[in-house]
Amino acid sequence: MQRIRIDSLDDPRLDIYRNMKTSNASRDAGVFIAEGTTLVERLLHSSWDVESVLASEQKLRNFAARIPEGTLVYEVDRELATQLVGFKFHLGVVAAARRRAAPSLSDSVPSSGPSLVLVGEHLIDQENVGMLIRIGSAFGADAVAFSRGTTDPFSRRVLRVSMGNGLSLPIVDGLQGVDLVHELAALDFTCCATTLTPGAQTLSGFVFPERSAIFFGNETHGVSDQTIERCSHELTIPMLNHTDSLNVAVSAGIFAYSYRSQYS
Repeated sequence: MQRIRIDSLDDPRLDIYRNMKTSNASRDAGVFIAEGTTLVERLLHSSWDVESVLASEQKLRNFAARIPEGTLVYEVDRELATQLVGFKFHLGVVAAARRRAAPSLSDSVPSSGPSLVLVGEHLIDQENVGMLIRIGSAFGADAVAFSRGTTDPFSRRVLRVSMGNGLSLPIVDGLQGVDLVHELAALDFTCCATTLTPGAQTLSGFVFPERSAIFFGNETHGVSDQTIERCSHELTIPMLNHTDSLNVAVSAGIFAYSYRSQYS
């Protein structure tokens, strides 16, 4: 690795890591940030182009051997790093990688045979976005898609919650929910909207088509009416004790498991 010691906060080479808690500089610069040894190591061994690693001298004592040759590493004192990033630098290592254009659905899914796609429409909470990616990976989705208006699927927090699964699982974003329905239908997917509508079909009695896309809606408003109208099915999870709803990630886990139990 190319190890460079930096002792000044004013060094412009550190700009991408500056005030990470409040700044959106990484997205504006076309990069994303991975934080912590597990995520950084997964990033370093992925196909993504890593621009640099920022690590404390204390962390490098044990972590340096896990960094591939040729990687640019900025070594800083832990206290200096804390001032730089805007929060306590207790994990000791972060890395910046170059963003890519989102893949298309057609390039992300097989052309035939069983396939699962999870879709998040206007999800705002970063933990829900990260968990949807992690659930998609756990239950063998071929892609996770997010509509326009969803929080950044490559934000630092989303990446951390997803445990870096978005580094290998295709993440499609930028389309409206209704456009995602049309594209998925053109790829022979049956689109299923998860709803709380009294007339929706209960999940326990539903047999998923082998090519299924399951839509999960905004944390407050659910799947939009326009998207529901274009989906082939409305599905719901029966709940007891007057419980009116489940967290998006909890629901996604239940629906994805139900699909996978039919196509294991």
